[in-house]
Amino acid sequence: EKGLSNVEAVITTASGNLGTKYRSGGTNSEGFDCSGLMFSSFKAIDIILPRSSYEQAAVGFKIDKNFARKGDLIFFKTNGKNRINHVGIITEVDDDEIKFVHSSTQRGVIISSTKEDYYRKSFAQINRIVD
Repeated sequence: EKGLSNVEAVITTASGNLGTKYRSGGTNSEGFDCSGLMFSSFKAIDIILPRSSYEQAAVGFKIDKNFARKGDLIFFKTNGKNRINHVGIITEVDDDEIKFVHSSTQRGVIISSTKEDYYRKSFAQINRIVD
């Protein structure tokens, strides 16, 4: 759409896939894995991200959680190991709550919140890719 900022364009692209099923290695409407959803959403604004959440965590620059904003990537370590393995894109920041769209193994592309225990406990970092 004309006039959409890059941040809005990425979020619109990612959110447009809500309900799509999870598919390991997936980068299209047949199914996404978490980093595949980020890959295809940023490709919409001509930014080519690496294909894994671990590598995506090295792109852009780290942002303090208190300064998080829409369009930032949010990373998690959900497998109990000390390595980033999950990523989403922030759609909303409200005081101490961050909402993000991501592709979850169980439910596919959904919006989740850092208020949920699972994500609060596994939170790793936030990166800014687009300004």
